[in-house]
Amino acid sequence: MAIAVDLARRVGRLAEMDVRFVPVAPNASSVVPNHAREAASAALDRGETHYTDRPGIAPLRGVIADRLNDRFSLDLEAGDVIVTCGATEARFVTIQQLLPSGAGTVVALGHPERVRGACVIRDVDLVGPDAAPPGGGVIVYLPTGVDGDVRDRWLREAADRDWVVLSEREEGDDAPHPAAAGLRDRTITIGDVVAGKGAEAWRVGYLAAPSSEVGPLRDFKQSLTICTTNVSQWGALALAENEENAS
Repeated sequence: MAIAVDLARRVGRLAEMDVRFVPVAPNASSVVPNHAREAASAALDRGETHYTDRPGIAPLRGVIADRLNDRFSLDLEAGDVIVTCGATEARFVTIQQLLPSGAGTVVALGHPERVRGACVIRDVDLVGPDAAPPGGGVIVYLPTGVDGDVRDRWLREAADRDWVVLSEREEGDDAPHPAAAGLRDRTITIGDVVAGKGAEAWRVGYLAAPSSEVGPLRDFKQSLTICTTNVSQWGALALAENEENAS
């Protein structure tokens, strides 16, 4: 009975928050580049139709780690990266795994709609950047485009209080990484490998975490979706490698 009551309460919260399904990328092109389609086709021909390693195929994880290291002077290895079903799953996994159920808070410095559903399911509070600093377990959600003064204030607070930062990076985002504020070991970096490249429906994102956290996050991701679609990962790898060769 208690479980049913709790479920009804959470469903009520979803209604109050106006959580709704939105397109993966409403303005994205539906034309997948030829090199990515050819890579996906080749993966099918090779029989890449089974589960991958649960964190994702090693070449793609390696490329993601290298790109984050080059952009933000990090020291990630492929083993610190988990390939996810888009950035949505990366956000969800982080919030579900790293906040205590019913006793945590997500401070969204922007785009609260991206984390509302995950907060309701975990039964944690969701507040904005103007809220007073909360106590207890806290994740600071830092998407691209947050005002520098707001970002820096909350990163200082996170460093002082040992909070987790969920840093979502988009292409072209040249803002400093939270690692520069002393939060290297408290930052989960997430993103979407295929955003803006015509292959959004493939749903290939990533989550990069400190070595101390990556194991539990990987295990929880596996319990949700086992692995991100095999063929999609090989296609996303071709997209990522083509970008590297072009730069």
